[in-house]
Amino acid sequence: MTSAQMPTGNLFTFVRMELSSVLNLASSFAQEAGNAALSMQDHLGNIRFKTPKDVVTVADMESERILVSRIRERFPKHSIRTEEAGHVKDGSQFEWIIDPVDGTLNFSRGIPLWGVSLALVEKSESAAKPLIAAMYLPGLGKIYSAYRGGGAFVNGKKISVSATSELSKAIVSNGDFNVGDWAKINAQNLKNFRNEAENCSRVKCYGSAVVEGTLVAQGSLDAFVMTMSYPWDIAGIALLVQEAGGKVSELSGEPVRFIDGEQVLFSNGILHEQMIQILK
Repeated sequence: MTSAQMPTGNLFTFVRMELSSVLNLASSFAQEAGNAALSMQDHLGNIRFKTPKDVVTVADMESERILVSRIRERFPKHSIRTEEAGHVKDGSQFEWIIDPVDGTLNFSRGIPLWGVSLALVEKSESAAKPLIAAMYLPGLGKIYSAYRGGGAFVNGKKISVSATSELSKAIVSNGDFNVGDWAKINAQNLKNFRNEAENCSRVKCYGSAVVEGTLVAQGSLDAFVMTMSYPWDIAGIALLVQEAGGKVSELSGEPVRFIDGEQVLFSNGILHEQMIQILK
């Protein structure tokens, strides 16, 4: 599909085949960018700290360059927001949200738990709705994809969330620890870990939202809590988890708004309310 064929009105007027075609393009973009980053992993040079505990590498920048370039070529009227560059282009109701390397610290240390996340959302005054999502985990050789109403897939195989119904048997993840502001993020994380450990079977910490979200979608994890999220962290995995039969909300239970600083819960749906209660 060419950019000239993209709609000027509501994207939900698309038939599923057309959404699927856009998703196929997004998946190819994510794979190209992820493979480029993977090829650079063993010769990153100087790794820059953009905050005292958050790194960025030349591979992040190259992956982002590829994604932005491909989107501009095929969808020139669409907005683009990336983790590293911010709003590259704005003004459209359709926005591509990019995380060029999610889990950069893992990536920089040779840990294969990292990935590329790409999502197309439809914006309105009150909310943003993810329409398609493509997440590529190069170190694991997995491409996850979803479009609204079309299900969730890994390497072309349909996936679904777990059927775990007892919180005491649940395996959950609480994201990375000891990042950002101690008084705010880590204090909340300490409370989360304590409450999850008291009520669940295991608490994991993988250091990459895209990894943790895909694990919920495929039923390997029963829930994932992200204490401080940004749209590029969660836009893709939110759609993937929902299309896999799970549930996504703020920790308050309110719908996710895809704004900076949200606390978000991803779950198999069955355990969602129980998780909210133990995290209050």
